Amino acid sequence: MTYDQGKSSKYAFQRYCCPQHAMLILGARMAIGAGEAPPDGPQPSFREGPDPNLTSFAYGSDALTRDLYEIASRDQWIVVRNATVLPMTNGSALPGHDILVQNSSIKAVQPTGRSLPAGALHIDGAARYAIPGLTNIHQHPPLRHVTAMFAGMMGGGVTADDITLPYDLMMFQYLAAGVTRIQVMAGSPEDLANRDAIRKGNYRGPHMRIGSPVIDSPAAIWSSAITWYANDAEGGRIAAQKILERGYDFAKPYTMLGREAYFALAAECKALGVEMMGHIPASVTPDEAFLAGQSGVAHCFEYFYHGRGEQRFHRDVIANRVRLSKEHGVTLQTTLEIARVYEYDCGVIPAKEMDFSGTLDPVIRHVMREDSPFIQSWRANPVLMAGGENIFDYSTQICQALHAEGVRLLPGTDMSGSSITGNGSSHHEFQVLVDRGVMSPIEVLRAATVHSAEYQGEGAVAGTIEPGRRSDLVLLDADPTKDIKNTTKIDTVILGDAILRREARERGLARLKARYDAMPVPHA
Repeated sequence: MTYDQGKSSKYAFQRYCCPQHAMLILGARMAIGAGEAPPDGPQPSFREGPDPNLTSFAYGSDALTRDLYEIASRDQWIVVRNATVLPMTNGSALPGHDILVQNSSIKAVQPTGRSLPAGALHIDGAARYAIPGLTNIHQHPPLRHVTAMFAGMMGGGVTADDITLPYDLMMFQYLAAGVTRIQVMAGSPEDLANRDAIRKGNYRGPHMRIGSPVIDSPAAIWSSAITWYANDAEGGRIAAQKILERGYDFAKPYTMLGREAYFALAAECKALGVEMMGHIPASVTPDEAFLAGQSGVAHCFEYFYHGRGEQRFHRDVIANRVRLSKEHGVTLQTTLEIARVYEYDCGVIPAKEMDFSGTLDPVIRHVMREDSPFIQSWRANPVLMAGGENIFDYSTQICQALHAEGVRLLPGTDMSGSSITGNGSSHHEFQVLVDRGVMSPIEVLRAATVHSAEYQGEGAVAGTIEPGRRSDLVLLDADPTKDIKNTTKIDTVILGDAILRREARERGLARLKARYDAMPVPHA
């Protein structure tokens, strides 16, 4: 297969990224002009981009969400009564069962009618279905350093502070969607601080694993807000070492990273026991990446994206990559949602089928409207249009082939966390996986719960409903194994010792919507 080795082009920043990333890049360039050119003169082996200084948002509290959660006191029991439990173990559904929780841990799953502890907080599970908390394995929370890339698109006088949610409210939207676990796919000091604030109990939010800043060449796609620059083999080795020093969980190689730096990064990660989960750079093939030890792929279209012409989706080449994925224990983040968005950006999927009205964030709605400068510039760019050729169909075929081979697929969206239930949400990713024949509903549910927990090294403590597991639970009004759309019918979410009941969830969503609607965004 023919690969572009990252030669410079006026479209280079657009060619090698998905739509969500391109949207941010466009915003950065509108805000700062031509973008961040590499520094003059010889490039250092390694350079850190993200600002180590935290913003005021990182020091926030739970002032906007504290009243939404009912908290069990120390040693107090929480009892979900008379639910149909979908434990996500190898066992079948358990109708008419109680779930007993104490100190953020599931203590028992027992038939309804047995004795219950006194003084418990009770949740009525009758005619409802209990599942483990869901995972979105590919997320970019729009923290303050990220919204700074959007601000220039909103008109004069709009600042990043104007379009950034307080972090407690930002994290609430994941829990409101039943998502109790995320993986942050481009980390920064601000992301580490956000996770630390959740762990300390400053406010409530999903469990999270955080990748390194994107590791790219000096001719990088992204701005310095989330980029580490590795220019050679020494730079690749330093990047791997910095991951452990800074407290990140894995390496995220990116699209413009050169061969020398990439293979040194891979070798050092292997030596240090650091996972690589990210893009496959244009300078290497997927086959080479798998053989070098990259065990995680951030998008299904990484398997073919850099190819052109007849070699874009060569059946024999794809079949070999699927085989190598199985042999080398590769995990794929599905991100079919972003492949759909790519085709919408190209005009293949009509606007009526890509309704962004369910996305609460007005910035996303503003940028993704069909008459926006972003969409119009996309459709005027022949390189981007070529990149979108059959991207959704090919991505679906990749997922189907990998699943048939037994490769681990985990649902992720690469879309805004404000998409609670509609297009761009985890729930719609689940639906697409079922509708396109990739997985059955129960397979999707297992992928988003137990398999995600296992992938993140927490299979012994999370991802299933059984004694000894963490009490991260979602109570649904209808059976998701019969219709995957039923994952949107959320009654109650439990996160450890905190209960988010239906009324409080709806109150929080109204509060969230009002905060978004007050942002100074035109034509939202």
